[in-house]
Formats: sequence, structure tokens, C-alpha cells
Amino acid sequence: MPGCENAKRRFGPTPFKKNDPLAVVIGGGATGCGVARDLILRGFKVTLVEHDDLGSGTSSRFHGMLQSGARYAVTDTGFAAECMRERLNIANLAPQAVETCGGLFISLPDDPPEFADQFVSGCQNARIPIEEIDPAQVMSEEPEISRQVLRAFSVPDATVQSWRLVNLLADDVLARGGEILTRHRAIGIDVSTGRVRAVVVEGKGGKRHLPADIVVNAAGPWSAQVADLAGEKTNLELGKGSILVFSHRMVAKAINRCRPPTSHDIIVPTGTISLFGTTSEVVNDPSNTQVRPEEIQELLDNAEILLPNARSYRAFRAWAGVRPLYKPDNWPSDKPLSRRHSIVNHGDRGIDGFFTICGGSLTTHRSMAEDIGDQICTSLGLEVPCTTTTTPLSSGMKPLWRPAQNFHRIEHDKQFLAPVCECESVTHQDITHQIENCSIRCLHDLRRRLRIGFGPCQGTFCANRVAAMILRNDSQYDAVEDLEAFWCERLKGSKHTAWSQQARQILLSDIVYRETLGLRLDDSSALSGNSHEE
Repeated sequence: MPGCENAKRRFGPTPFKKNDPLAVVIGGGATGCGVARDLILRGFKVTLVEHDDLGSGTSSRFHGMLQSGARYAVTDTGFAAECMRERLNIANLAPQAVETCGGLFISLPDDPPEFADQFVSGCQNARIPIEEIDPAQVMSEEPEISRQVLRAFSVPDATVQSWRLVNLLADDVLARGGEILTRHRAIGIDVSTGRVRAVVVEGKGGKRHLPADIVVNAAGPWSAQVADLAGEKTNLELGKGSILVFSHRMVAKAINRCRPPTSHDIIVPTGTISLFGTTSEVVNDPSNTQVRPEEIQELLDNAEILLPNARSYRAFRAWAGVRPLYKPDNWPSDKPLSRRHSIVNHGDRGIDGFFTICGGSLTTHRSMAEDIGDQICTSLGLEVPCTTTTTPLSSGMKPLWRPAQNFHRIEHDKQFLAPVCECESVTHQDITHQIENCSIRCLHDLRRRLRIGFGPCQGTFCANRVAAMILRNDSQYDAVEDLEAFWCERLKGSKHTAWSQQARQILLSDIVYRETLGLRLDDSSALSGNSHEE
């Protein structure tokens, strides 16, 4: 599939000193982009390498919560407090990617009654603002939730558009003279005389040799494979979680069960849709994101406990993500792994300048970067403070869209162009800006940045129009190939939800793509596996 290989420098480069340390960051999710920004602000010359597009791995495969930390207030007060601090930091630094919808924790008859009081104390200890609300008020404000609410608590949860956040971080790295290589795979790490010397990467244009004083392995579920390039072992536990997508924004706030953190207990409103999850399953392969039919039924059964009418809504998609947690040597098999991040300084094992960071959450990506940045500076004998909370992000990205705002403009502003993607209210101007300024080469690039194809029609009515816009800007673009790849990926994530209204929608989409557009679709590949991402 066509793709962007090198991100443009959308801002003028910042000159570096001759002896500035060279850092290569492997992994272009929130963690990797956060680390790249932290290091470049400390004076490092940074190159970030990502084997796919930015934010295409774990950062794009979660429920979209910007955590207040309340979920962990009882089980890990320290981590909860860190989440609260970072939730405020992200909302301040990147309001363009954040919706402050608020959160609710509700106790139902099946939830342990003693947990509610523990929850209040935990939030107070973690300095998370919390307010108990009359269940009658909650059920009035959230008419879709269960009528059996016993207790309810309001907390400052929010939602975040992960791709917007990742691209805001990447833009800032580029603005400060960094280099970002997307669709470049790390294939070797040169180690000699006990320290890293370079990273070898391979992209469409061939191999490149990137000199490095510091190499940061921020590859998420693929961290073990990256460590292996340097002859190192990193023990990870990979947890797969599946999420179900509903075609309506069924709740106004993110709603959690008030019970110890487990599976099937959260529904998150984002954009025009709602996400419900997650399942939990240990897997061996970081690429194992297939959603099984029984997982869909499991999610629906549990969604009905929170939302009794869940099955009356259209569930139109499912996807899974893989979360990496670090597993230290000799870790007891009966002890759950910490959700906090872990940093491995491979210098302690004989390879100076090589670091691995994993675990944590998207909410804590900035503090994770600060932690590893401090350790890197210490290893080099540098005293350079972290400035990521006080330095604004240099990006012209518009604030997160609100559908009602665009609808009002469509109706009342004659100069305003109607949306190209009606489901997500993405305008002609939005798409044109991305194509002309952000090295867009395919529909998936735009999907990640603008939510093209995320809505109920899954790109049925907009993908062909968007492909035409890309073609007008790039004569080498193969629109037919890209549309075929795009629809096959959309179909993979929808197949397990194919009943009733959704089955009819998939049939309509197939008619549009296959018969109207005449695309050469491989039925066997389209109907096997599961979605590449959300």
C-alpha cells in the first residue's frame, strides 16, 4: 500500500551544536514521540524510527481514556496520582486532542459494596477530585445506564484522540530540527566496545545507517524483538484487550464500574461513537489482534449490564490492542504485574547507551519520557532538566472538532464547504490541509489523522472522494490499490458484528466497493483476521 516514508519538516530546523549527543528512538507511538520530544528539548539531536505510520500500534488500539487515575486509586495510589498529574499536563499542553467529558464510577448490585468507600479514600489519597452524586440524578442525566445504580461518583476523566496527540508531539520534534522516519524498520543495532554505535534501518529507499550515542527502545509490544537486535533479552507479558464500537454516543461521560479493575467495565464516548471494553487475554504474539466471535458476545453480554438496551444499538466494529508489561526476572507467577512503566538500562548488562521503556499508559507518556530522559542524562554525565511541561507544543493543529459546530456552519455559512466525511464531519479544508502539508500518501494516513472511515458507514461513502483528492495531489498514487486495501481492512473489523442492521450495512458497502467501483476484492483475505487498527 502506498505510504509516506519520510515526514516533512513542517517547521524550520533548529541548529545543533557539533558535539550534541545523537539519539535514535525506535517506536512512533505516544511513548516514542514523547521520549523524542523530551530529548530534543534537552539538546539531543534526535531521529525517530517507526516501522509503520505514527501511532499505528498500541497507541491507536485502546479505549481512548485520558485517565484521572481513579481506576487505580485503590490498587495503586501512586500510579493513580501520576495519572491525575499527567491528565492535567496533557489537557494543558494538547487541548486540540482532548475532550473533557468527565467520568462516572457507578456501583451496581453485583459490585462489592465495601469497594465504594475504599474508592473514595483512594481518590482522596491520590488527590483526585471526587464527588458522590445521587443515583437518581445520574440516571436522569445518563438515561441509558442501568436503573440499578446504588452509588455514583464523579471524577475528572477525559478522552483523547491518540493520533492527534501523537502527531502534535511529532510536529514539535520536527519543529525543533528532529528527523522522523516512518515506514522504516530497525533491522540492526551496532554494538562495539560495550556501547551502542548506530541503528540500521530499512525503508522503501533502502538501508540507512544512523549513528547514535543513545538508542531508546520504545517499540511497545515489539520491544523484545528490538532488544534482540542488540543481543539483549527483555521479558514482557503481552495482554490483548478487545473493544466493541457502537454507532451512537450512548453516554455523555466515560462510565466505569466501581469495582477492582477488571474486564468489561468501561464505556467511553468519543466523537460520534461509543467504545465498550475490554477483554483481557495473555498472548505470545504482539501482532495477535484478531477478535474472536465469542469475544463479541462476551462484550455484548457485559455491555447490557451497564446499558440494558445495548443490543438495540448498532455495534458496527471491533478491534484489539496488545499492551506490554515488563516482567522482571524471578517475578512470582501469582503476583500481578504493575501497570507502571519500567525502564531497563542495558548498560547494567554491558551495553551502554541502550535503554528500553515499556508499560505505563498513554496518559503517563510524558512522565515516562521525563523519567528515561533523566536516566539518559545521568548516564552521560549531563545535568539538563526536563522542560516538557513548561514548553508549549509548536503546532498549528486546530482544536478537536465538535460535530454541532460544523453542522451549524454547514447550515448557515455559505462559504463553508460541506463535509467530505459526513459521519465524522470532516471537511474538504481539513483533508486538503493534511494532503498538502503532512506527507499524506494513503487513506489510512488520513483515517488516523482525521477519523475518515471511523463512523457508522466505515468509509463507504467518503473513501472514494478522499482517494480522488489524494490522486489530484499525487499523480503516482494508485487509488484502486489503496481503496481495495482500505475496504478490506474496514471489513476485517466489522465481520464479527455482521447481524441485523450491521449485516445490511456491510452488504451495502460491499456493493458500493465491489460493483459500483469495480474493485478487485479478495474475499478470503477480507474475511479473515481482524482490523489493523481502530
